[in-house]
Amino acid sequence: MRTPETPQPLWTYGLTIPHDPRAVRVVRATIRSILAATRLNCIVDSVELLASEIVTNAYRCSAQETYVSMERTPEDFRVTVWDHGSGAPALHTPSNEDERGRGLGIVEACADHWGVRDYPHGKAVWFSVVPKGNEDEA
Repeated sequence: MRTPETPQPLWTYGLTIPHDPRAVRVVRATIRSILAATRLNCIVDSVELLASEIVTNAYRCSAQETYVSMERTPEDFRVTVWDHGSGAPALHTPSNEDERGRGLGIVEACADHWGVRDYPHGKAVWFSVVPKGNEDEA
């Protein structure tokens, strides 16, 4: 559901991915293709990294399929990942010995905006990146 303060997208893509560790690779390839086709190469590396982090979190938190949406608004490029896991992910500082727990820190550091929305049967984690470079870069 779109709220009045949410800008209308110029375009939207979405995909449902199975609960499979290979799905992260599919999402990354899809994002790379979409951003190249829409001349948003200036943000592809950041968006790929951030999407990988939140799709991986969704895979770890839920045993069901996940839905990923990508939308270009007049202001930014936004990715939202819906999963069926309970509870909002927490941003914390892992110790040097921790093998996990850095994903949301990466999202916090690299996204222009991000957040979490709770739903009755899961949650949505989203981030946005504002294209700052030449959108026609190869």
